[in-house]
Amino acid sequence: MQLSKIIFSLLSVFFMAAHTAPAVAADGDQYLGTWAGTWMGGDASGHFELTLARSAEGKVTGSIAVSQDGGANSDYTAKLKSAEFRGESFSAAYEPPDGQSQINLKGNFTVRGADGDWSLGAKDRPEGPPMAAGTWKIAKK
Repeated sequence: MQLSKIIFSLLSVFFMAAHTAPAVAADGDQYLGTWAGTWMGGDASGHFELTLARSAEGKVTGSIAVSQDGGANSDYTAKLKSAEFRGESFSAAYEPPDGQSQINLKGNFTVRGADGDWSLGAKDRPEGPPMAAGTWKIAKK
C-alpha cells in the first residue's frame, strides 16, 4: 500500500512537470509572420512581402509577393518550394511565374529584420551559375 502511494505521488509530480514545462520552439518560430522589404540586383529593384508559417507537418512554409519599383500592386505571388532556418540562417526557394527558373534566397534573421542575397537560376539546374543575382532586406510587418 505504501509503495503504491509513492508511485502515485511520483507519477503525479512527473505529469504536472511535463505539462507545465515551457514548450521548446522549433528553429525559426520566432521569425514566423509577415515581413516586408526591398530587393535589388539584375538591373532592377522593387519591393516584396514574405509570409512565413509552419505547416502541420512542422516544416517552414510560406509565400512571397514581388513587385518591381513603380508598381503599386505585386507583379506576382508564389508559394515557397522550400524554406529552412538553422539558427538565424535562412534559405528558401520559389519559382517565379515563368515556370522555367527558380529564385534562391539566403540570409540572416534577427527579431527586427533580415537581409541576404538572392540568385535566379534555371529551374532544372538551380545550383548552376546564376542568370541574375542581388540583395534583399526586410523588416517585421
